[in-house]
Amino acid sequence: MDLGTIIGIVVGLALVLVSILLKGSILAFIDVASFLIVIGGTFAATMVAFPLGTVMRAVKSCMSIFFQHRIDYVATVRELLKAADAARKEGPLALEKIKTTNEFMKTAFGLVADGYRPEDIRDVLSIEIEATTSRMEEIVKALEKMAELAPAWGMIGTLIGLVIMLLNLSDPDSIGPAMAVALLTTLYGALAANLLLSPGASKLADRAEREGHNLHLILEGALGMARNENPRAIQQRLVGFMPPEERAMLQNKAMAKKKG
Repeated sequence: MDLGTIIGIVVGLALVLVSILLKGSILAFIDVASFLIVIGGTFAATMVAFPLGTVMRAVKSCMSIFFQHRIDYVATVRELLKAADAARKEGPLALEKIKTTNEFMKTAFGLVADGYRPEDIRDVLSIEIEATTSRMEEIVKALEKMAELAPAWGMIGTLIGLVIMLLNLSDPDSIGPAMAVALLTTLYGALAANLLLSPGASKLADRAEREGHNLHLILEGALGMARNENPRAIQQRLVGFMPPEERAMLQNKAMAKKKG
């Protein structure tokens, strides 16, 4: 589980609930019709703006922010260096024997083992990286559109409520409660946009960026193997793609391995 996401949402909701309880009742802030118009209207408008498949993937990806998604650059580099060492000692065909759960890495190793030229490997893998990045960007854009639409649908619900209230002005006692219910849709829309959708889009964008860095690590590693470069030279190139703390971790593991 991603504790950051869970803690953030729990704390945000807790602050809202506490502020309600200090001055009123939770039941007064629950209205099913308001909830439905915000959620349903947001999805409906997003399906107009994006293909249905993209909207479904966006919803699924939004749920994934509750789960940890760590990119281990150190593990990727170590796996690449191990493969580079095998390829240099036994030849490119040794890469076919290396087992990896990373499909992109498996593709890269296959291209090197098949004897593709470095420039051809770069072209093939760059296209795949671009396609992966494009899919993630489309999902992020869909979530950003939902975050933009949710408050707007909240306002639409408020306007509907106000119209209904104005049609019943003959009953003064109902005006206050009717106004409160009308404003709830605006509250729901603002909460959905600012506590889940917009932050979720930002988290997915960050994940996509880190995944892109990881794919470029694999690309550069494969190019080094195709050129039959020394694993140390490959490592120096790959380190440039890594955050400072990951570089230090890689160096510490390398030193520990030498001492062992």
